[in-house]
Order: sequence, then structure tokens, then C-alpha cells
Amino acid sequence: MSIQKPYSNAGVDGAGGYEFQKHCALYIFLEKYEDIKDSKYFICLEHHEDFLFCYLDKEKLLKNIDAYQAKKSSKNWTLDNTFKTIIQKILEVGVDLNSDDFNKVDKYFHNLYFLTNHSIKLSKDKVKNIINERNEIIKFNDLYDEIKNELQTLTNINTKNEIDNLIFSYIDFNKTFKAQKQQLVGIFNDVFGDTILDHKASVETLLSLFRDVENTLNQGNIVNLMDSSKRVESEKINQTLTVLTTQQKAFIEWRKQKDKYAELLKIPIRKHSSFELEFKNSFDYFKDLEQVEHQKIKNFVNDIDLSDCWTSESGLKKVIEEFGNTYNTQFDNISTKAILLASFIQTREEN
Repeated sequence: MSIQKPYSNAGVDGAGGYEFQKHCALYIFLEKYEDIKDSKYFICLEHHEDFLFCYLDKEKLLKNIDAYQAKKSSKNWTLDNTFKTIIQKILEVGVDLNSDDFNKVDKYFHNLYFLTNHSIKLSKDKVKNIINERNEIIKFNDLYDEIKNELQTLTNINTKNEIDNLIFSYIDFNKTFKAQKQQLVGIFNDVFGDTILDHKASVETLLSLFRDVENTLNQGNIVNLMDSSKRVESEKINQTLTVLTTQQKAFIEWRKQKDKYAELLKIPIRKHSSFELEFKNSFDYFKDLEQVEHQKIKNFVNDIDLSDCWTSESGLKKVIEEFGNTYNTQFDNISTKAILLASFIQTREEN
């Protein structure tokens, strides 16, 4: 069932103030990466909830969803009216996810996270559950009975079965957006290390994927997981990461085999520095769909049949020959050759 929500585009209207949710989504992705990198999944932003991690089986049926309501705060969260209203909305999201007409497995389930970078202190009748840097996650069923009973008063006939899916989670995340970016760069480095050349640029690249879907309107305020325009697919993320990791491999390859490649491409020694810059930049342009000419050259190289080539050297020779015989480009000689080598290495890695 498609679900119409009058506030479903609220995050789009206020996109400038919703960086925290995107930062949290990337933080969670990096935390999960080793566990999910070989899985099929998609991530939604501003679609049912602040962000969703949706996991699929081999038949592309929905197995489970982790739904996150991400809130920053300057003070502790307590059982006040603001907090209770947020919890009620989170439980309604659970109902909506069950109603969504995306095909699901028989044992489908979801988790409903309230995620924050400030302490949650829930107290009732002299008992207290605290979620913070020392106790980062607690499920509803693990709360003290007095607090569970208080939270159950927030349910209605529709949401009473959702409260067992509720999870409170603390994220050890800086308070300012600038500091969050710096923290994400550090985590990215921890996960990918020297397999990626520029961790800061890589963080910006993945955030831009999230931003694109976040800023896509829910048409007619209809929220439906079948809407592919609101999803960042695992295939797209993997493709992006392949480009990022290949850039580092390619740069190392050029440095190690500079003499051989320079001779094949006829790059004069005095042009090596400018060639290197164009070569490095080509990988960034491959990620930018607005760089049409770079995309065309890369696709041209990808379509060349290299089945009769046994070495990188013979493959690159064939690419140079076919390109020179059939393709005209607006780029100068050095730029063209840099793009050709980058395209050759990129498509070789992808294939």
C-alpha cells in the first residue's frame, strides 16, 4: 500500500538543516560496512523515516529494515512531552513499513531506532535507564518494567505491536557539522586505509549520493519503498567505492610503470607532471555525470574488445590505436591521453 504523508517532504524543504541525518547515515554505513559490503541493500533518506537501511534476499525480497529517527540535542533526553511525541511518530513509522507494498519475505522484520548524540535518561518511580557513551544501545524489552509501562501508554490500537521493535541508541558523534565531517573522514580512513587516495573527498562523494535522494521529492506526498528515486542502491555505492579505490591503485600503477606508459602514450618527460594531474582528476570526473565527454571516452574504452590482449601493455596499445582511428575529442593531447589511461585502468578493474 502506498502511504500519503502531508509532511513527507519536510526534509526536502529544510534540506540545509538536515545535514545531521546524512552524517548519521554515513556514520552507520561505515560502522556496518564490513558486515554488509557483500549484501544486497538500499538506503533511503527522508522516506518513511530520516533514513532506512533496507536489506534484500537473493530474490530481491525485503528481509528487514533498520529505520532511524536521528535527533541532535543540546541537553539530555527525558520522558517529557517532546520525547513522547517523537516516540509515537516512530511507532507509526513501523505501521507504515508493514503496510508498504514492497515484496517482503515471510519472516520480514524491522527495528525502529531513536538515534541521538546526546544522553537519553529515562526515569520512572526511582528507576532509571541511561543510554550514553558507556551504554550505547538498549532495546525496549531490556528497559526497566516501570519505564516500559510508561512508554506503552504512548501506543494505540495500531502501534501497540510496534513497541517491541523500539531501540534507543547513542551515537558518539561531535556536536558541530564541521567536527562531524572531520570525524567521518577519520572513520573512513579506519575502514579503507590506504586503498583510497583522498578520504575527505570520498566522504563528500558518498554524502552527495545521500543528498541526491534526500532532495528528491516524494511525488504527491506518497511514500513507497518501490520508488527507486528515493533509494541509494548497494550497487551504486559499490560502483562509487570501486572508482575511489581504483584511483589510488591507478596512481600507484602509473608511478611504478611511468616509463613504460609514458613511452606507449608518447608523453614527454617535461609533461609528466601535468599528465599526472589530468590523470588523477579523470577519476573524479568519472563520478560526475555532468562531465559528458569523460563519460563518453570511458564508455568507448569499455566497449573495446580486449579478449585478444594478454597483457596490460598490449591492451593499452589497442585502446590507443582504436581511439586514434575512430574518435575525435575536444581535449588537448595530454588531457586525452590521461583520460585514456584512466579509462583503461578503470574499466579493467570494473570488468
